[in-house]
Amino acid sequence: MAQPKGRYPERSFTRPALAPSILAAMALMAGAALLGTEWFIIVRFAVAILVAVMGVFAVQAKAYVWLVVVVPVVIAWNPVLPITMGGTGWAVAHLAVPVALVVAGFLIRVPAKESDQARR
Repeated sequence: MAQPKGRYPERSFTRPALAPSILAAMALMAGAALLGTEWFIIVRFAVAILVAVMGVFAVQAKAYVWLVVVVPVVIAWNPVLPITMGGTGWAVAHLAVPVALVVAGFLIRVPAKESDQARR
């Protein structure tokens, strides 16, 4: 019986969208407290950039289904052409969207290249 090369099995994929999704979720949770203040623009920039990065990883992974989650978030939190929403809907979005982003970040898997496997 052949012994495995390393201690851990070789993975054939990576989850590069997980880190931006967790950071965007943290920004959204912090942004819930900043709604209506002038500091909220920073939350908009952070969320829009991090979720756009997730979109790039979703396209690389050919996981186009997750663009249904990513694209509306980028549009809603766009700081250049802001959508002004108020009320409880916007506050609920700041608490519900982080869950969807973390799930998407976990499930977006990009195939690993040979060079990635050689680094481990």
